[in-house]
Amino acid sequence: MEQEEPEIAVVGTKGQIVIPQRLRKELAITPNTKLCVYRKDDKLVVVKLKTPPLADLNAVFKEIDEQNKGKKKPTDEEILEEIQAYRREKRAKQGT
Repeated sequence: MEQEEPEIAVVGTKGQIVIPQRLRKELAITPNTKLCVYRKDDKLVVVKLKTPPLADLNAVFKEIDEQNKGKKKPTDEEILEEIQAYRREKRAKQGT
C-alpha cells in the first residue's frame, strides 16, 4: 500500500472524532460499523472489525448444540454465579 496524505480529524468535547468522508467511503464505514481502537505507544490504531458470514456462525452454533445435546441447561442463578466467580478471579489476578 502506498503512503497516502494524512487526513485530519478533530476531537470534539465528548471525545468523539469524525472519520473523514473519503476514508469512510473507501472503507465502507457506515453508521453502526464496529471499529476496534487500541494504543500502540503514542499512536491510536483504528481497525474495522470484520464479522463472519452468518452461514459460518450457523456451523459454529450447530457444533455447540451437538456438544451440549442431552445436557441440562444452566439456570439463571448458575449463569450469574459463573459470571460472579469469573469477576472475582479477574479482580484477584489484577490485585497481584
